[in-house]
Formats: sequence, C-alpha cells, structure tokens
Amino acid sequence: MAEHRRPRVVGGDPESTAAPDGERWRRAFDVGATTLVDVRIKHGDRSAWRHHGERAAYGVVLAGTLSVQYDRDERLTVGSEEFFRVPVGTAYPTAAEGDVHALVALVGPGERVVDASGPAAGGPVPRRAGRADLVGTSPLANLTRLTPFPDAPVQQVRGHAEGRVGSEWHHHGDNDVFGRVLAGEGYVERVSDGGVERALARAGEFFPVPAGLVHRDVNPSDEDQEYVLWLTGSDPRTVRVEGPGEGAGGTAPDGGE
Repeated sequence: MAEHRRPRVVGGDPESTAAPDGERWRRAFDVGATTLVDVRIKHGDRSAWRHHGERAAYGVVLAGTLSVQYDRDERLTVGSEEFFRVPVGTAYPTAAEGDVHALVALVGPGERVVDASGPAAGGPVPRRAGRADLVGTSPLANLTRLTPFPDAPVQQVRGHAEGRVGSEWHHHGDNDVFGRVLAGEGYVERVSDGGVERALARAGEFFPVPAGLVHRDVNPSDEDQEYVLWLTGSDPRTVRVEGPGEGAGGTAPDGGE
C-alpha cells in the first residue's frame, strides 16, 4: 500500500510556510485541497487584511485570545479551546491578546492567502463556538466526539478518550481526516497483509487518517487523551465495520454523520 495510505505521525514542529504579516505559520499537512497550519501570533500583534481565495478556514484556539475582525466595527473574539470558522471570500485581520496559538485548516482550491484592502460589503460573517456550543457527533465505543458546527462542509471535532480504551473498527468514508493530539497519546491501528500497523501520536503531534482506511483508535496509556480533528469529505463521516478486513460499506453510527 502507498505510504500516504498508512498510519503515520507528523512531529509537533512542522516546517515554516508563507503567512500573513504578523503571524507565523508552520504547515503540518498539505494534502489535496486541505492545508493544516500551526499558527502563532505574539501578544499585541495585528495582521493585515486578507482572505483565503476559494478556501474556507476552520480553526481552534489552543492558547491566548484571538480577535477576528470582519467589518470596520465588527469582530469575533475567540478564546482558548474555542473554535472558529471563516467562510470563503471573507476578508479579515487578526489580533492577539496574550500569545496566541491556534490550528487552522484551509480547505478548498487555490491560494492560501490573498491580500485585501478591507472587508467585503455584505459578505458572510465568521462564527465562533465555545464548549457550551459543542454537540455530539459520530459516536464510537469508548470515545467522546463533539463538533462545533454540525452544518459545516468540514467537520471539526473535539475528542476525548479515557485511559486504556479502544474504539470499534471503522472508516471515515470519503473524508480525509487530519488531527492533533492535545493531551495524552493514542494510536491509529490497521491490519494489512504485513500484519498490524500502529502510528502512536503523543501530545503536540499531528496525524492523518486517509479516506476509507479501516482502523480503530486506541489510547494505550492510563492517562486521558484529548485531540482535535478535521474531517474534510461528506456524510457519512464515520462508518462502522465488522473487522479490520472489511472495506467500504458498514453502518453509520446512530445520530452520527
């Protein structure tokens, strides 16, 4: 099987990539129409106006408070552990209160950053979601998965697993999945002709799960695991299967897309 189809882990210090002035980006993944960047903004810094061309932005703030201005007098304030979503074509600058650390997936074709002179009149506005706004999605045994924007084309997930647990076998349909472990550790396990393959990701590390890859998610340690995911395809988002040898098909979890 091609290397991109195998479980793997990307270290927590990915390579630098071009970013708007006032922000520092490191690119964790650039696969198809999805680029996942690790974003750092120093306290008090402010970026210029920009948009993302034909891409939408789906982010989560890990530390600090991020301001996303979308009109001359309107802005979104996104705190630590909160999610945000910026629609295609919406121009905005960012500003930081405290040193900001965020993860942002840019999903769509074309340029990642396009300079803008100011807001677009009458355009769609960004959205934020705090912990109280998260709703359950794609239930799997022993895992808690919550999403901030159930109606969004890309599904963001905040996930939790207690120590020493594993999910049932499943795949994610046509969704390429990109994730980062926030706390604890866990591995994606698949079975191939060569035997069992596991990719263990620890706190601060990134991991992809290719579309259609039958696998299960395991927390092998005594500590709880926390992670975030981006699922970049369509419904159903999660499909249970009977075992590691089963391919497409299976059943979507009740209430889960």
